Amino acid sequence: MSDSTSRAEESASPATGSVRGPLPVAAARREMLDAVPELPSEQIPLAGGAAGRVLSDAVEARVLLPPFANSAMDGYAVRAADVTRVPCRLPVRGEMRAGMPPGAVTVEAGSCAKVMTGAPLPDGADSVVPYECTDRGVEEVLIHERPRRGNAVRKAGEDLSPGQAILPAGHRIRPTDLAPLAASGAGELAVGRRPRVALITTGDEIRRPGSPLLPGEIYDTAGPALEALLAAAGGELVLRETATDDPSQVEEALLRAASQADVLVGVGGMSVGDHDHVRATVERLGRLSFWRVAMRPGRPIAFGSLQSAVFLGLPGNPVSACVTFILFGAPALLAMQGAAHPEPVVHSAELLEDVEKPEGLETFHRAVLRPRPGKVPGVRLAGNQSSGVTLSLARADCLVALPARGVMVPRGTAVEVIPLGP
Repeated sequence: MSDSTSRAEESASPATGSVRGPLPVAAARREMLDAVPELPSEQIPLAGGAAGRVLSDAVEARVLLPPFANSAMDGYAVRAADVTRVPCRLPVRGEMRAGMPPGAVTVEAGSCAKVMTGAPLPDGADSVVPYECTDRGVEEVLIHERPRRGNAVRKAGEDLSPGQAILPAGHRIRPTDLAPLAASGAGELAVGRRPRVALITTGDEIRRPGSPLLPGEIYDTAGPALEALLAAAGGELVLRETATDDPSQVEEALLRAASQADVLVGVGGMSVGDHDHVRATVERLGRLSFWRVAMRPGRPIAFGSLQSAVFLGLPGNPVSACVTFILFGAPALLAMQGAAHPEPVVHSAELLEDVEKPEGLETFHRAVLRPRPGKVPGVRLAGNQSSGVTLSLARADCLVALPARGVMVPRGTAVEVIPLGP
């Protein structure tokens, strides 16, 4: 069954046996992050595909960069002492281009040499006069502005020195990190292996998006979003199945998934309905650490293991499934890759409207940030907050996290927000 109503999600009774719940969000996530295994590292080429991976080892510079003093601009290499008064004419004695070896051109007293951006600074020179400050002469040049000593010169080692720290272990590589990593001299990187993820959705009524629907059937709404969310967190989808509410089929699907994956994500079947079999199957064949978290949406979330796979059970409601994956699934995948800070990024904002909430539950509302020059951003809810309303996900750019205590959070309250996407 897909847990397709928010009422079933929020009225679930306590679990039987030793499974605990409901837990506070931070406590449940910390317990989960402490329990998931860190996967072994692997070597990958330093290329665009490294973005999003998590460094297993710190990266240090292997080279001096720049390896020699070089010009930061196209212009003329001079001795600053030779240009004490302007305008000034100097004979041009050669040209230094990028790729030429240091020392190929020498600037004698009272002369200069053309120099291109990135080219070694000619021997004897200590400054560069940009083209814009000259008449761009060929045999001799007229200089209009007096340069300071060291003008437009990059010193050797100005960027990197051998042994200098570039990025620490546990850092998730950003596209912009690839430039200093490449400059460091590294050709390969040690990164955490991507977790292999199996995604199993249950429900007699679930159908593939775009297919014809019979009465009583619904599209697999959460599945495509979860596929994208797990990929964004570094997961590798190795199995994607939909199972009916038949207990034997649920068991077969879960065992098949657990045998192929590091992480098994179940969607639906987490509550206490007559046809909710996922949680009960995992509790019988594996181990559940907790079931239910004191939050909305997403209260019937489960964490444990089945065979050697980590098990994460999400509610069937599409919004609940997405929110709980952002709060629990993505951090788990990042922790397994060795991320130093796998928890969701949190920013500050000011609530622009009164918000009602249930007492005793932390709530996560789909919302929209409003930039305000000179102030922290404001934030408003993005329409209907029912856990079955997917349109709120499309309209939102963040989640507003409200504390468990209280039934009303007034306008003007400082709140935490979790960005959705970049």
